[in-house]
Amino acid sequence: MTRRRLLKLSLFGSLAFSSGLLLGSLLPGRYPPVPGLHRLSPKEHAVLVAAARRLLDGAWGPAPEAVALWVDGYLRHLPAPLGDDVRALLHLLEHSPPLSGRRGRFTALPPEAQDLVLRDWERSPRALRRQGFQALKSLVCLGFYQDPGSYAAIGYSGPLV
Repeated sequence: MTRRRLLKLSLFGSLAFSSGLLLGSLLPGRYPPVPGLHRLSPKEHAVLVAAARRLLDGAWGPAPEAVALWVDGYLRHLPAPLGDDVRALLHLLEHSPPLSGRRGRFTALPPEAQDLVLRDWERSPRALRRQGFQALKSLVCLGFYQDPGSYAAIGYSGPLV
């Protein structure tokens, strides 16, 4: 990779995440308050719950709401810039459906359309969207598999200590 390409990618990534946070502040929407949130707003929490519901479809274990609360607590212990990047990613996901030909916000789409949006992110020719999908999937899986309710589904008896 050349230095020029690296600079272009860095600039594009910074602009995309900045636009995600800007969209979040300009288009707040109406989301009910969620008790116990530390780093995420109710809107970001709703987007994370919707994404977790689709990524964990059919998985037996903790509810997507519990996964999202765990992720919020996890983000609380990360440096602020990393948490801000995750928050920007959630805003980008919420407002990205029109970029792939769908109308409305991610949280307002039916499950099948949400699956298509996530698949578009997963298979995107743009590295930023693919990496964003992988980051989101990793956070959801961390939140899911840390819960003892998920152990039985994968045949794990729990920690030996």
